[in-house]
Amino acid sequence: MAGSAILNPKSPFADDLRTALREEYEDCTWGESMILAEQLSRDADARVRQATATASLVADWLRQQPGVEAVYYPQFRERDMYDRFRRPNGGYGGLFSFVLKNPEQTSERFYNALEISKGPNLGTTFSLCCPFTLLAHFDELDWAEESGVSRWLLRLSIGLESADDLIARLDRALAAAR
Repeated sequence: MAGSAILNPKSPFADDLRTALREEYEDCTWGESMILAEQLSRDADARVRQATATASLVADWLRQQPGVEAVYYPQFRERDMYDRFRRPNGGYGGLFSFVLKNPEQTSERFYNALEISKGPNLGTTFSLCCPFTLLAHFDELDWAEESGVSRWLLRLSIGLESADDLIARLDRALAAAR
């Protein structure tokens, strides 16, 4: 994986952060990975737009399903706040989370039946799903729930599949979870 850090030169912390980054930096990139990253960057805007449009359709479908307790997506929750900061003509992103009804009984069956790659990432050309709270807060699940985040939360990162294809996969997994 590759990443970047952009520092505001006007920040009073810029020099300290730059020094810390230089001290911690280790070049672990593999040449072929960088070539692939550059190639994928060429159509990144179009892929983001496609994933965002698909996520909107899939999230809307999912929140209408009787087996789903909640869908967490900016289009449906805290939209006014999000709208103040998103780009003109921007969407709500290709990432959302959801919780099933009776999650203690249904989440594992749903997850195991879901015909989507499993993993904690976003921005890939294929969709990914992960039990986000379990991955991010495994040793502090009670704290997460006390903070309002279900231990059964599932996160879905939308790739380039069609909305119809993803909805069909989700529908089969919901049926298996019942």
